[in-house]
Amino acid sequence: MGSPTASNYVLGQSIHEYERLMLQARMLRPYTEKFFRAAGLAPGMRVLDVGSGMGDVAILSADIVGPSGRVLGIDRDADALDNARRRTDEQGCSSWVEFETSNLDEFTTTDQFDALVGRYVLLYQPDPSSTIRSLLRSVKPGGIVVFHEFDLPGPDASYPPCPLYDQVGMLLGEVFRRGGAPPVGRQLGKTLLDAGLPFPTIAAEIIIGGGHGSYVYAWLANTLISVVPRLAQLRLSLPPGVAADHTLASRMEEEAVSLGSQLLAPAQFGAWTRNS
Repeated sequence: MGSPTASNYVLGQSIHEYERLMLQARMLRPYTEKFFRAAGLAPGMRVLDVGSGMGDVAILSADIVGPSGRVLGIDRDADALDNARRRTDEQGCSSWVEFETSNLDEFTTTDQFDALVGRYVLLYQPDPSSTIRSLLRSVKPGGIVVFHEFDLPGPDASYPPCPLYDQVGMLLGEVFRRGGAPPVGRQLGKTLLDAGLPFPTIAAEIIIGGGHGSYVYAWLANTLISVVPRLAQLRLSLPPGVAADHTLASRMEEEAVSLGSQLLAPAQFGAWTRNS
């Protein structure tokens, strides 16, 4: 989850959205961990996690740096951070993980961190490069900068075509575009360059769904349910025959299984470099 402005976080803030974020985090953790370890996160480091939300990336970072390190997570959503604190208590890492309520562009500290990390946060910033530049004041020279972002698939996201999956995916893409939060995965190189950083190492992972039990169904369905309250404001509507309710994931799964469809989920991009 990012630390968005109130206007462009199209997914809203609700109990359902918090639950969706935790489902998403369980699915994304292996990819985020791969990017963070490749970037050089290691035991004993001090990490600044931006857009902490429910605390999943902070907890992952804490698992990597261990009790000899420290993690500070920031987010503008105080309710989400209350949940994050509770979860770090449950995970047993609260002694080296802290959270602070702040907008990213307004965050200030005298501390210097070994690493700046974030997942699904840059797409919600009006000027991602400017946000990164302001955060770099808190990163020591030579410190790690690593972000995990995504890009949505195009119109041919399933084969054989799975109409329900494709309709939901295309609608979500339009929601992000009209909501002012276009996915920035393919823009990470230029985004970090414009922040004054060296061109990063960039890696991508493709998530493929299909068959019985794929988590892609619930991920897509729950994301659509989160954005339904914003559809009218964005002058969008649900496609005919698509109901955004608790049956959507199972209906999507039933259709994909009956067709034998392979489903292309959002591509996961990791980019990392060093503060010059």
